[in-house]
Amino acid sequence: MKVLSRIVSAARRRLGATHFVAPPDAQTIDLDKAAVAANPFPHYDRLRAAGSVQFLPRHGFWIILEHDDARRALGDAETFSNAPYAGVDAVLLAADPPGQAAIRRLLSRRFASSNLGRLEERARDIARAVLRPEIDAVGGYAAPISRAVAAELIGFDAAAVAEISEGSVRALATSEPLAELIAVLDRIAPRASIFAELGDDAGGLVGDAEIRSLVRLLWLAATTTTERVIAHAILRLADDPDLTARIGSNRVLLGPFIEEVMRLHPPEHLLPRLATRSVETAGVTIPANALVQICVAAANRDPAHFDRPHDLLLDRPQKRHLAFGSGIHHCLGAPLSRRVVAASLDILLDAAGDLRLRAPAQTLPFFKTASALSPTELPIAL
Repeated sequence: MKVLSRIVSAARRRLGATHFVAPPDAQTIDLDKAAVAANPFPHYDRLRAAGSVQFLPRHGFWIILEHDDARRALGDAETFSNAPYAGVDAVLLAADPPGQAAIRRLLSRRFASSNLGRLEERARDIARAVLRPEIDAVGGYAAPISRAVAAELIGFDAAAVAEISEGSVRALATSEPLAELIAVLDRIAPRASIFAELGDDAGGLVGDAEIRSLVRLLWLAATTTTERVIAHAILRLADDPDLTARIGSNRVLLGPFIEEVMRLHPPEHLLPRLATRSVETAGVTIPANALVQICVAAANRDPAHFDRPHDLLLDRPQKRHLAFGSGIHHCLGAPLSRRVVAASLDILLDAAGDLRLRAPAQTLPFFKTASALSPTELPIAL
């Protein structure tokens, strides 16, 4: 994103003159390198062993890796601003207190328990409709379910969803796919029923441009986040018949399984923040105006907080993971995502006589960046 690029460039110029000496891994690591992005967790472990807070010269940002430090930073919006998200949504996602609270209240009623039940049933209906004996669990299952629920939440009709889907494909062929997709979403946002509803409910608090931004955020969050969690969960099940049999015969375990999948495979590995002041964290001083990446993927596997941190344990004592953030910017749609993922897996397990991958796991294509890691195709048979 252009906003992040500008912040990174400024951070590099500013910090290049400091005398901070990074540990060897921090000095040389490139999180964008394909081999690193494909499996960043050993690299996070090495970085964390050298210190919770480090500066990565190749990227021009500071990274926070330990669970407790990450949680504190996420809870301190006054010091660690969400401003880097302005290119995605400046109204809620990139907004800081006090304005953020009013917008959050405006949207929160859309996530009331009565609405969540209706949206969960929508997920179940679509799951039953699209499931096939052989299917791509990403494009043929996770994507249509998450898009149908997002459309129901926002009030997009089938034609709008088709237009967004076509725009998503076109965007992938461009140099700035997110910007292209945002342009599509902004163009059709007024067709969503929530567009007029938010305008009426806001009482002048937001105008058309701000509502476009909120519609865009709701779509991106409701689709991408949920799709990635479903995909990772199905990959885990398809690659482990014993795990599938255990959960299939005891659905009480589905909840703990989903929490472990989210802990191990958060939809976003890095949550960007901007330091509004010089701040000491874990004995290291992060300078004012520095770009900071809170690495929830590392925090969720912090051995100081989780026993056997890289293992999926259905009987793990419940400890707070950071897959959906923390503090005032904790994901508003997290309860919805959990219910949609659970509904999708429940329907799949009902039909799965012999759930298995139809291709070797090591050959599966993944979306691999420093910020996210998720399968893009997942051929399975039931």
